Amino acid sequence: MEKEYSSDIKKTYEQTAESFKNDCGKGFALLEDIGAAVAIFGSARLDENNIYYEKTVQMAQMLSEAGLHVTSGGSYGIMEAANKGAFQGKNGESLGFNLVLPFEQDTNLFTTRAVTLENFAVRKNMLIKNAVAAIAFPGGFGTLDELFDVSTLILTRKILPLKIYLYGSEFWTPLVDFVKTTLVSYETIEPEDADIWRISDDLEQIRDGIKKYVGRYLELMRTLGLGGSKRYALIKKQFENFTKQE
Repeated sequence: MEKEYSSDIKKTYEQTAESFKNDCGKGFALLEDIGAAVAIFGSARLDENNIYYEKTVQMAQMLSEAGLHVTSGGSYGIMEAANKGAFQGKNGESLGFNLVLPFEQDTNLFTTRAVTLENFAVRKNMLIKNAVAAIAFPGGFGTLDELFDVSTLILTRKILPLKIYLYGSEFWTPLVDFVKTTLVSYETIEPEDADIWRISDDLEQIRDGIKKYVGRYLELMRTLGLGGSKRYALIKKQFENFTKQE
């Protein structure tokens, strides 16, 4: 059976440009009053019977209870688990950025705000646009794409550095070893670049690490002259709430 292709391949340059513009408008509107968010990446194929689905729900709920917003791809699997946990946490928005694909892909039922986009590139940008941290759970090429994309943006200083955690040591250790040995030995990255990720199987450690990092993120914003921005004010309020909780 011949696989169905996306209608994107038939678009003219002008139609593609208009599609990107429309996606950006929808995504930015959704993020307008969002302060500090955590982007969660992971496979659409890991359902509620998988341990990583369960752990993602727990992680997102802990982040939401702390007052952080959660962004995901808005569909099923780990994306659904992220929105489900954030929805249950109640103190942060559960944001979903779904994508138009040749096969049907609905938005999960656990988003408080959601939008469906046409372009992968815009979707990836929206997932991390308001993020101060990202957590990658096990996934396939899409998850790896998101992980390497955000890492490249950080290392090229296109965005402020995010705290990046990899949950699932058994899954992620071979990849991290490859980065720290092969990529470093071939000098395709700097040795210090290999430390951009942190593997952890401790949900509380991840939550606490992200909460503490928000203060550092605010400091970076001030250094760059962003202390008077609306987003700075939103994040500062969240950070003050973390202090009150403790």
